[in-house]
Amino acid sequence: MKYAEKQLAPGERILYRARYHWIFYGRAIVLLLFSIAASAVALVFEAKGAGPTPSKVAMWVAAALFLLSLVVFAIRGIRARTDEFVVTDRRILHKIGVFAHETRQCPLERIQDVTVDQSFWGRLLGYGDLAIETASERGQILFPTIEHPEALRTAIWTHVGPGGVSVPSPEAAASSPPARSAAPADRLAELNDLKNRGLITPEEFEAKRREAVRDL
Repeated sequence: MKYAEKQLAPGERILYRARYHWIFYGRAIVLLLFSIAASAVALVFEAKGAGPTPSKVAMWVAAALFLLSLVVFAIRGIRARTDEFVVTDRRILHKIGVFAHETRQCPLERIQDVTVDQSFWGRLLGYGDLAIETASERGQILFPTIEHPEALRTAIWTHVGPGGVSVPSPEAAASSPPARSAAPADRLAELNDLKNRGLITPEEFEAKRREAVRDL
């Protein structure tokens, strides 16, 4: 059982669990590629009859790089299995570390803003950093190099309304009397505001806009 499951309060449930993108293993991959290149150089030296010394040196370099890539991959793999980035229906939970844990959490109602930072390659490959601005003393919670950061942002804003107001859980919503739906014009204005703030994608905005227009 993972750390987040052990920390759940009675009735609390996990909505989204973020994971590191494969680019998190980038250093190990680069070292492995250099190892392959060094092996190719050794084969070229041997084919050209450059003597045993250059070929042997290149092979030793290739072996050292290969072993180093395995070490880096193992370290990253342990971090990927132990670090946790979790959204529940009550809070955000961020735990890093293997032997010494650093844990940060924030109730959903104290979230002020959620920012996705993606480079060109991040948008192309589907990874990025997600920064959560909170009203707690320690401020920002960062989820780095995670896959599909926009999906995580959507999971958060699905349960956090504008202004950091927490949306009731399904159990609470079922026990409360149904509220009157907002006017379509108000819904359009709210959707436009969410799109301008980058809290929903253009595709989500268009889908919700069509629903609101049908209610006019």
